[in-house]
Amino acid sequence: MQLPAIKAIGSGVIWFALSALFVASAIAVRSRDWYQPGSDFGYNLGLVGGILMLLLLVYPLRKRIKPLQRFGSTKPWFIFHMICGVVGPLAVIYHSTFRINSQNAFVAMMSMLLVAGSGVIGRFIYVRIHSGLSNRQDRLDELESSSSQTALNFERDMQWAPEVVAALREFRQRAMKPADDRIGGMAKFLSLPVWEWRVRRDCADMLCEQLKHRAEQRQWDNRKLLLRTRQFDALVATYTMTVKRAAQFDVYKRMFSWWHILHLPFVWLLAASAAYHVLAVHMY
Repeated sequence: MQLPAIKAIGSGVIWFALSALFVASAIAVRSRDWYQPGSDFGYNLGLVGGILMLLLLVYPLRKRIKPLQRFGSTKPWFIFHMICGVVGPLAVIYHSTFRINSQNAFVAMMSMLLVAGSGVIGRFIYVRIHSGLSNRQDRLDELESSSSQTALNFERDMQWAPEVVAALREFRQRAMKPADDRIGGMAKFLSLPVWEWRVRRDCADMLCEQLKHRAEQRQWDNRKLLLRTRQFDALVATYTMTVKRAAQFDVYKRMFSWWHILHLPFVWLLAASAAYHVLAVHMY
């Protein structure tokens, strides 16, 4: 089995285990009445969740307040922001014991889930136009030059597999070709993952046949054949992913701008509904 496939399976197992744990704990908390939202434990859970969600505001404030920018790089701040954005809502959900007993609790819960979902979408878009978790935005010309450089490496290192090189050239030309209109551009944007999967599948099949032939000619053992297969599969994956990112870059950039406009009202709605919920709980 190839290394990327092993990593994908490992990630899938982890996410499945975490999801199963969440569902099992949710059923247990709701059905066994271990605590109530108003009990000491339940109240403290809500308090911790509320404080963590307030700390979410530190990250955007850091970008606007210059003295805060002196404390560390962007990456740890962003990681802290993501942790608060996951742990805070989870603490509030467990505080509620997976029940909604009042109208103000319903509004506060829906607002929180809306902001959390919006944050997940924003995180998904963010990593497609920035370098990792840093605040440095990628540039289209950098992505294109990176894919072009990888293409040169293919032409130099894979002369023995002309069908693979031709397939990758065709994929790049098709992916980078400008669309005729916005509808065609959106259709291409949505189709690119499928195109990438198909060209990687086809290249993997062609590489397998070509490498077996070279292994017989050069008398490679199974270990060296496997190593070479993984090496060239990784090169194909890197190249196709870079081409896809370059082709989708402008669309993701526009989506991130739209997300910024929509996310802020959700945050203010959450702040107002959470403040009203806390006030209502303590008054009544």
